Amino acid sequence: MEFLVKNTRPETLKTATLVVALGEGRKLGAAARAVDEASGGAIYTLLKRGDIAGKQGQTLLLHSLPGIKAERVLLLGSGKGELSDRQFRKLIAAAHGVLKNLCGADAALALGELKVKGRDAYGKARLLVETLADGGYVFDQCKSKKAEPKALKKITLIAEQAELAAVERGSLHARAIASGMAYTRDLGNLPPNLCHPSHLADEARALAKAHKNLKVDILDEKKLKELGAGAFLAVAQGSEQPPRMIVLHYTGGKKDERPFAL
Repeated sequence: MEFLVKNTRPETLKTATLVVALGEGRKLGAAARAVDEASGGAIYTLLKRGDIAGKQGQTLLLHSLPGIKAERVLLLGSGKGELSDRQFRKLIAAAHGVLKNLCGADAALALGELKVKGRDAYGKARLLVETLADGGYVFDQCKSKKAEPKALKKITLIAEQAELAAVERGSLHARAIASGMAYTRDLGNLPPNLCHPSHLADEARALAKAHKNLKVDILDEKKLKELGAGAFLAVAQGSEQPPRMIVLHYTGGKKDERPFAL
């Protein structure tokens, strides 16, 4: 999935679906208020009618609002006050649950105004993108019939000009983390007859080859015996696959920095 960051007025952005937040007690955020004003009070009319109360995780999908460039507007209830990380993730997951079942290839989220405890614009953007990327994960490598391609391919985060750089940085870091998580999940989801020690060693070598800051050491049976790794070798005797101990070295820090060992 592609993620973009843009500073724009939500009501003027052409997109398949625009997501805006509203709180309990008929509280419209800045983005929802702008959409409401541009559409001649369409959102406030729905609030007065009781179609949505603004409770956490509530959603209401609106089509073809007058004065709005987006084909659809998704109202997302944010509840009362500041959100925890868990609550924020649940909100984003609720929005994604609607978006992934629509035919639109793109969506725009104007959720930067939501308050999340202990998180600034960078932290919120990172959490949001991580949640969306995680929700879009599919493992079908071992299936003869692959999952149908998702319609949703691009998401734009609408941000204030002053927060644009922070949101872009948060999105960038989240995408890197999400890519690593998806790669790890792929390995974990592979059956043991495919994901055996030799396969993991090959994967480690490929990683080291692709990244200049990575170096890999693969310890085979001979080296493990020399090290006296008897318990490790004893466990491996129960498998037809030969054991491998894989040590990856990442040298991305400064020379005078203390190393981390995991």
